[in-house]
Amino acid sequence: MTGNPLSPKVLTGPTVFSLLILAAALALFTRNGLYTGLCVATIVAILAILWKSNRPGIFIFAFLFQWLQVITYVFWVNGYNKDISGFSANGPMAVLAGCVGLLFMAVIIHFTINNIPIPTLAQLRVEAEKINSKRLLVVYIVATVFLTSIRFFFGDAGGADQVLVTISSLKWVFFMMYGFMVWLTKKNRVVFVVIILYEFASSLTSYFSNFKEVLLFAIIISLTFVNNIRPKQLIYGLLAGALLISLLLTWAAIKNDYRQFVNKGRREQVVAVERSEAISKMQSQVADLSWKHYKMAIDLSLYRVQYLHNLSLSMDRVPYLIPYQNGAVWGKNISFVISPRIIFPDKGIYNASEKARMYSGLKYTGLKEGSSFSLGYFADSYVDFGYVGMYLPLGLLALFVGLIYRTFYSMKALNLLFRFGIINITLYNFISFEADGLFLFGRLLTNYIVYTVLCLTFFPRLQRWIYKKA
Repeated sequence: MTGNPLSPKVLTGPTVFSLLILAAALALFTRNGLYTGLCVATIVAILAILWKSNRPGIFIFAFLFQWLQVITYVFWVNGYNKDISGFSANGPMAVLAGCVGLLFMAVIIHFTINNIPIPTLAQLRVEAEKINSKRLLVVYIVATVFLTSIRFFFGDAGGADQVLVTISSLKWVFFMMYGFMVWLTKKNRVVFVVIILYEFASSLTSYFSNFKEVLLFAIIISLTFVNNIRPKQLIYGLLAGALLISLLLTWAAIKNDYRQFVNKGRREQVVAVERSEAISKMQSQVADLSWKHYKMAIDLSLYRVQYLHNLSLSMDRVPYLIPYQNGAVWGKNISFVISPRIIFPDKGIYNASEKARMYSGLKYTGLKEGSSFSLGYFADSYVDFGYVGMYLPLGLLALFVGLIYRTFYSMKALNLLFRFGIINITLYNFISFEADGLFLFGRLLTNYIVYTVLCLTFFPRLQRWIYKKA
């Protein structure tokens, strides 16, 4: 399969120009507009560089999600009618570092994967027609029933826990495959909608209410096939975004009381009530919501979505109160990940909040309180190497992301839609700007190893069963 190395970019020249005009207007006519305009110009540049039709949508989704956490810092500051340095003297530098860092990583990824052929829509349809939709559906159902709860079955698995997390994510690979197949063949749409509704409904009563996860995966699927931004697609995108935002704001408005109810006041992230009780509690809370609750949810969500404040506070403290760590933070991140607990039983328990407290100066709660807050991998990089040197670990991380893409795309024994699903799920942890460096590197590395082993052993056999018989 030679593919289409010159697959058209989704953002055309006129579209890019129009968006840059918008960025200039925001810079001139809004509060802290220079920084809003900078953020908009940054995402336009990233999309122009990376977004091509028929390429796995995870890259665009990941950068959009991380960029949202950067620009939301500006919105959060604006909400209090403050200057960009109103909450931190280094607020301006943090916005600049966030924008430049994301653009830098996008450029690195672009040069890492740009020479890989991109399949045409016709080639993808040929791949989709090879799959027996009923058998793929069976595989998804089996993975959902038996793999989703695999961590609970094994209990405290120690060092193997991260491997079990990766195995439990297998269902989403098959969800992606089914979604790609539906999109390309225009068949089984009702079945796919039912799957989405089931995943949404069944996640509502969990402690974290991960209902948004299935919606995000559906968005990633759709981003794969966008040819260019037309008015119809823009309207659909805005409607989907408005729906998702309203759901997230509703959850933000009720989640504290809901979590306290479902865990019965324990400092544990568990559901200790019956599902019917959890649903009843959620329904009553939603029914009692008022505009006042939503206003509080908006204010709180702006703070929680943005994750630039930790970076700006770290810049306030390092190197003035705490010296640059010269690689110690990332060294600890990497050594913790690659040191198996079975060989190093005394390596300790990972507590992200401890690092966040030290370098941000904020009094974050930790494991004893049943919670965890991360400093963020950008802040990890700054604390180690400063304003300029921080781009070294960011660049290496981007190279690793590109390597993951190249590795799985090159596994030609697997159907392209299978490979696309693996790539999307393996890189899903790359969507969070707030991700701690240790967690991000650890999840990417574990996913890479586990899925590589599965691609070389189990997946080819599974694919033979899923394929239509001649």
